Amino acid sequence: MTQYIFAAFLTLGLPVSAGATGDSLYFLLPRDTVVLRHDPASGLLLFDHYLAPRQTLYGAARFYGHTLDEIYRLNPTLRKGYTPGTRVTVAIPPTAIRSSFSPDSVAWFVPVRYRMAPGETLYGLTRRTLNQDDDRLIRQLNPEVDPQHLSPGQVLKIGYLRLDGVPRDSQRRVEDPYILRNYTLRSEWEAAAAANSLQAANGKAAWTKRGDPGKFMVLHRTAPIGSLVEVTDPRSRKTLYARVVGRIPEQAYDPRVIVVVSPLLVKAFGVRDREFYVRTRHL
Repeated sequence: MTQYIFAAFLTLGLPVSAGATGDSLYFLLPRDTVVLRHDPASGLLLFDHYLAPRQTLYGAARFYGHTLDEIYRLNPTLRKGYTPGTRVTVAIPPTAIRSSFSPDSVAWFVPVRYRMAPGETLYGLTRRTLNQDDDRLIRQLNPEVDPQHLSPGQVLKIGYLRLDGVPRDSQRRVEDPYILRNYTLRSEWEAAAAANSLQAANGKAAWTKRGDPGKFMVLHRTAPIGSLVEVTDPRSRKTLYARVVGRIPEQAYDPRVIVVVSPLLVKAFGVRDREFYVRTRHL
């Protein structure tokens, strides 16, 4: 421990790129502060780590108890590459947050804080987000805070995180938030697909700004209206399910376009091009 403490404090004097978390040797240092936010879609506590020089995405994944695929689910744009200073969003499981530590272990811990979301209460933070039985710890760590007058963006101390990383067995499985939202349609698809033969196709998908922004919908040339279509984007390696709500207008789209997807699917796949290649299956 003594050797680690000495090394950690030596690194305080080394140059680190602006905004970096940790340095070339350590992903977190005693001077860092971990500020978390809650993602309602996934239920995860998220932290933005900024890569220091010589830090790798693979190393960050291992340090925070993730697989590399989970890092890509949280940060789909990083599949294109990264550089020093790149923001990498990671999840911090509540079980990894310690309420206290012994005075002689100060160099092994970094403070953890939480940024309140609009409409969030102390009760919701402690019971639902942090899975604590009551709010005594939060009150103890924030004696100056009036729990009846919390405001959006307010930062509260919630505990401490060890500097040697998050154990993999304490980390929650990271699911893509759009895949979570798509679960009901996937279940319906699996039931229908088990009882019917399917038709597969490879081709282009186009997208439109029209349609309900909160629903997974497609236009298709032959699939029954009201049925579901399975759409796989090889680039993002995501498979999602969408309801057929109409036919593809022949005069508006290239014949090679086999499906027209709604705005929610565009966001879920993270595409920018007006047309992109997909694999589909339908009844």
